[in-house]
Amino acid sequence: MKTREMTLRVTADEAAPGHSRSYLLELKPFLEPRFDDVALVLSELVTNSVKHGTSDGEIRVRVTATGDSIRLEVGDGGRGFDAAESRGDGMGLNIIDMVADDWGVRRDGQFIVWVEMKRTT
Repeated sequence: MKTREMTLRVTADEAAPGHSRSYLLELKPFLEPRFDDVALVLSELVTNSVKHGTSDGEIRVRVTATGDSIRLEVGDGGRGFDAAESRGDGMGLNIIDMVADDWGVRRDGQFIVWVEMKRTT
């Protein structure tokens, strides 16, 4: 399978998670059988950026599907968090812990949360 990628920028508002998921439909055939997991993780990450992260009003999303893996990256202009610290009362990152094979954070001119998933469960 060739690598497929989707990148987009969404306004950091209450419509951002749904808007991101609607664009994800373009890649659905390349994300199966993990499409629902990818949509859930994407929604959680974008929601977190809306609630906690962005300082510039924009969220950047990248989804890459290869033959054996799927990678999501959600970035914003916020200050971010340390992945090793307590996460508070929210369930979003706990869901990602359960669904993702690996995830982490990095700063690259913006704060980015990345998630890796194997294509098969």
